[in-house]
Amino acid sequence: MAGWSKPDTLRTTKESILDYLGEDLYSILESGRIKADMPFGIKSKFDFRRKNINLQREFGNDYTFDLDINRKSPSGYRDDFRIGVTKKF
Repeated sequence: MAGWSKPDTLRTTKESILDYLGEDLYSILESGRIKADMPFGIKSKFDFRRKNINLQREFGNDYTFDLDINRKSPSGYRDDFRIGVTKKF
């Protein structure tokens, strides 16, 4: 069939999926990302498509601890783990 393309089922049934899942869960499925505040002052970001997890915690007003786990490393050979401590001046 010339000019035929497979319809996007997520968009054509957006109202019914949105009503069933709710706005929060639908936005997570659409974007593939979650930002959440966890216990002990940890801020987290999860990206399901890139398989990336980022956890941050501030210590006082000056220091920030950052843990980044990336399953799809740029080199493509192994997982990429990064730990950082930042001091604000």
